[in-house]
Amino acid sequence: MTYRQLFDDLIGEPPVSTVDVDRVISGQRRARRLRIGGGMTAVAAVVAAVLVGTTTLIGKPHAQPAKPAPAVTTIPGSDQDLDRIDAAVIAALTRAVPRLAWAVKDGPVIDTPAWASDVMGRPGSLGYRGNGSFRADGVDLTASLQITPDGAKSWQAEAARGCSKNAVECGEQTGPDGEKIRYHRSVWEQEVPPQLRDQMSSRTESAGVTALRRDGTFLNLSLRTVTAEDKLPVAVGQLIPVVVDRAVALAPEPSPTPAATSTVTTVAGTAADAARLEAALTSALRRQAPDFTWLTKWGGESSPTPVGFEPKGWLSVDAPMMDAATFRVGNRAAQVTLRLVRDGQAAWSVAPPCPTAALAARHCTVTEFPGGERLRARRMLSDFGSRPDSARPTGSNSYLIESLRPDGTLVRLYLTQDKPALSMEQTIEIAREPSLVLAPRPPAGTATSQVYSPLRWDYDGAASAAATGALDAVSPDGMIYLLPFRGGGDGPNGATLLSYNFMVQRGGLAGDGEIIVERRAALVLSCATVGALPPATHRAHAHDGECTESTRPDGNRVVTIVSRPAGSVVYSVFVQRPDRGTVEVVIDNRPNTGGASDMPTDGDFGRRWPKGVKGGATPPLTLEQVTALAGHPDLINLLP
Repeated sequence: MTYRQLFDDLIGEPPVSTVDVDRVISGQRRARRLRIGGGMTAVAAVVAAVLVGTTTLIGKPHAQPAKPAPAVTTIPGSDQDLDRIDAAVIAALTRAVPRLAWAVKDGPVIDTPAWASDVMGRPGSLGYRGNGSFRADGVDLTASLQITPDGAKSWQAEAARGCSKNAVECGEQTGPDGEKIRYHRSVWEQEVPPQLRDQMSSRTESAGVTALRRDGTFLNLSLRTVTAEDKLPVAVGQLIPVVVDRAVALAPEPSPTPAATSTVTTVAGTAADAARLEAALTSALRRQAPDFTWLTKWGGESSPTPVGFEPKGWLSVDAPMMDAATFRVGNRAAQVTLRLVRDGQAAWSVAPPCPTAALAARHCTVTEFPGGERLRARRMLSDFGSRPDSARPTGSNSYLIESLRPDGTLVRLYLTQDKPALSMEQTIEIAREPSLVLAPRPPAGTATSQVYSPLRWDYDGAASAAATGALDAVSPDGMIYLLPFRGGGDGPNGATLLSYNFMVQRGGLAGDGEIIVERRAALVLSCATVGALPPATHRAHAHDGECTESTRPDGNRVVTIVSRPAGSVVYSVFVQRPDRGTVEVVIDNRPNTGGASDMPTDGDFGRRWPKGVKGGATPPLTLEQVTALAGHPDLINLLP
């Protein structure tokens, strides 16, 4: 659950007070990977599901006169734009709460703002979301701000919601520049199961302000306490100057690019266009393999048309997709996923680039053709243990092809197969098929399917191949296993976080660990700020050992920590780019004992990995190898 969802629930009526304890506890290992520098865990998100209110009183808020809006020249959604909004928000919060000190729950005060942000929305209507943690008058607080450009519906939804029965103050007023403003302050109580009392507060105070500006921009700012005994030290009136601050503003969207002339007579998002695309793909496959035929599923009957997992995928106007349709060439089966993207340049740029080093680099090429087409072709890596003798990753027979056309659209073709039904060359020709093109958009005002937003699974294989290749490079002997555990949030700029569990066994040593790649970390890293990360966010990541920090000639910061909790040895290494793109690698010497990040004991891994693996005196990778892994170019540049 996101901060937005949490605070929406805090403002609204609480549902029945029940907690599925088993589900919460079983999800903790995965939930902590949704970390963002504000110190919230996914476990805390269930707070809103069990809240019961009480009442107090505060004074009436007052808006201050707005300052003139500064000129905005940044590009919407860019890192420079996020930096600009971050700076404005942090400055506004600091003015609104003069006693503010940046800190996460129970952590020391730090000089670096504990504030993380990302882009939200869709191309042409990009917004902003940020959240963080600070301390005021000794009270730990979390804050969240969202800004959307088309805010009329959001304002109507807020108005329709009305005041919660748990609100101790709730009202509306007009801002100094004609803004419509709603404010509330609430106090909540909840029953917390014993197993979760160290992670969930039994009492929460919250305050929030929403504003609809005259240009349609909608802002939602919320604060809440994180400890049951604390009182909210910030009056709701102190928050209003933040949402009316003219520097806290989105960048203007550029003028739309005129649509290219098309010879396609169908209209995007219609059944007729879906049939056209299916026919074009079928013809392209048949030209490469005359004995090609569609199947209903793996091992299924022949089918005259493709049968994918998402039948309505073709109906997206700006990103039609056919997901995992099975076919056969002779006696060999394969699955194909096809997506066409209207804003192809954006889709190309947010995808993981071709690796530049080690195993994965040998299986990825970029080709530029006369006329302006660019083509990126990847051979995916095989999983460890897919066969009894596969102790190391190798190139597989699955391919990911991306064709960025001269008209700015992109064709993405993903082919999965064991024994090759099609070659790499044949797959490339299909991706370049001229008839696989987008139809014109429907007339303005027509109800259509969603526009393109990069989905994590679009590039799971490409990202995993880069991570596997990096691990293979730093541990060239022994046995390795890397599990793509999950991805973080997705948005217009692609994935914000990727997480991989891994295990290494070599030279009589063994250990398991985790690789976490963040596109834009909340903190500028140092020994002081790493130590300030909340334990709940890094469950089983010991960050309280011997710490060293340095800055490399390329500007990347390196923080290394050696911890010895409960008789084990844990190496943790952070490498951070100047733009806060960050890789963390942690590994221990006691597999499946909770020292770092345990591997699963069942499923795929349980069948593949040797049973009874024991660790040694140190982790199976040296501290230098862990540092090399965290700083490997294919990891540190994985999320551009």
